[in-house]
Amino acid sequence: MESRQADMVYRGNLTRLLEKVRVEHGLDLSQYRERYVERRIASRLHMLGLHTYRQYAEYLDATPTEYVKLVDTLTINVTQFFRDITVYELFRKQILPDILEYKLARHQRMIRVWSAGCATGQEPYSLGMSFLTAMGTRSRDFLLSIQGTDLDHKALAIAREAVYPIEQIEHIPRADRKYVEVLGDTFRIKPEVTKLVRFQYLNLFEDKPIHVVDVIFCRNVFIYFTREEQERVLQMFWSALSRGGYLVLGRSERLATSMVGRFELVDGRERIYRKPVGMP
Repeated sequence: MESRQADMVYRGNLTRLLEKVRVEHGLDLSQYRERYVERRIASRLHMLGLHTYRQYAEYLDATPTEYVKLVDTLTINVTQFFRDITVYELFRKQILPDILEYKLARHQRMIRVWSAGCATGQEPYSLGMSFLTAMGTRSRDFLLSIQGTDLDHKALAIAREAVYPIEQIEHIPRADRKYVEVLGDTFRIKPEVTKLVRFQYLNLFEDKPIHVVDVIFCRNVFIYFTREEQERVLQMFWSALSRGGYLVLGRSERLATSMVGRFELVDGRERIYRKPVGMP
């Protein structure tokens, strides 16, 4: 009986800790298996010499930078091609056809895509492959521009080079490997994709945003911001999007409460939202 009561207290403390992380930092860990989260948090407790979730909650209050280390421990910040493949499957099956038909119906050729927090470039190149596949023989009907932005100059240099370790090719669907050239223990993204993508340094809080974009991918970036900072960036994204434009966040990220009513929910699991067509 005592063991069962202790386990209930243990679970309750974990639930309160996860709710604290969600409310105060916008990081939703409910997508992860509970045992996995327990093990990863336990590793942080061990590193810090702490023994309880309550102590860890107090440490988070005293040391906000610990949120970044928690994220790193959960390996949320790993970048790869077609990361979270179900997001891309939905994007390619539902969102891309809608975008192309919307443009054709209005006799518009320009499609602008923004990968905010693009790191070493895997995301914008994945988007480029996705668009090329979706456009198919109609590619000449569109002018596609994909802009990747990040704070890390070294990461941007790698992105511009477009050469990656051969192990990463496993994350690219076989049908899309026609867009890469194998070079022994590395591979290069082919020019038909790289010519669509441009990279630049951009600070979301200090620099002018990219305007009139049809799609914004900003995945696993908000986890590093406070709730106030997230709201500020979301407001900027809303202004940057064209009418009917799409916003794609990371699975563990949520819209700030003040922005929920301004975006239409497309898919809650994959965190895809749309700026209403009737909005200016």
